[in-house]
Amino acid sequence: MSQKERIKAEIDILKALIIAFLTAIFGMFGWALIHYESIKLLQGVGVFVGVCVIVVFIYLVSKRIMQNLDTLERLE
Repeated sequence: MSQKERIKAEIDILKALIIAFLTAIFGMFGWALIHYESIKLLQGVGVFVGVCVIVVFIYLVSKRIMQNLDTLERLE
């Protein structure tokens, strides 16, 4: 496997991770909208912290994708 193919495979995996993280965010928001009247403080804080953590992961994965794209551009 050449370095270009490895980078392309890593980009595909990272794209799948972004989709999984976005699905998790939508699930958390959906749960919060359905149960907004009965959410306790600890649950609300947990959802907020969870969304913040997932957003940070999405940022880091996006940054890694951009680095890989730059590397791929230099190789071609």
